[in-house]
Amino acid sequence: MTETRSFSAVDDGEIRWTDKTGYDDARKHAISAWQYNGSKIRIVADSAITSNDLEFKDADLGTRASDPLGRYERHGSIGATDYIIFNRQKLRGATKELLRYVALHELGHALGLCHKSDSIVSLMWKNAPSPGYEITWIPEVDKANYKKLWG
Repeated sequence: MTETRSFSAVDDGEIRWTDKTGYDDARKHAISAWQYNGSKIRIVADSAITSNDLEFKDADLGTRASDPLGRYERHGSIGATDYIIFNRQKLRGATKELLRYVALHELGHALGLCHKSDSIVSLMWKNAPSPGYEITWIPEVDKANYKKLWG
């Protein structure tokens, strides 16, 4: 799979978001990190006069090894809201670094990025890194893929 604008929450150069998550630090960190110097897509809170593109929320997504820490749900139709969902069951008691990693990774999907091989340092690995090795910044490979999509 490759990066694609059509599988993103971006609408007219921005993502308008709402918040229904208890993981506020992780959400704030992810939004701030993806707004690095040179990034083109604005990520701003929804207002009464704008269309909501993305909602951060919490849900119980399971506790099995195959169940995700978080998930990006794309709802593709015009005016539809996409979701970043934090898995409460797996994130209860998680470190700040793990929560930030999950938020950064899922927001990467909302920006159109896809999973990457674990042979390169990327925020977009399919599997979460081992405890203590969480990526809480935007690696250069992810910035390069973002730039290919959005300039």
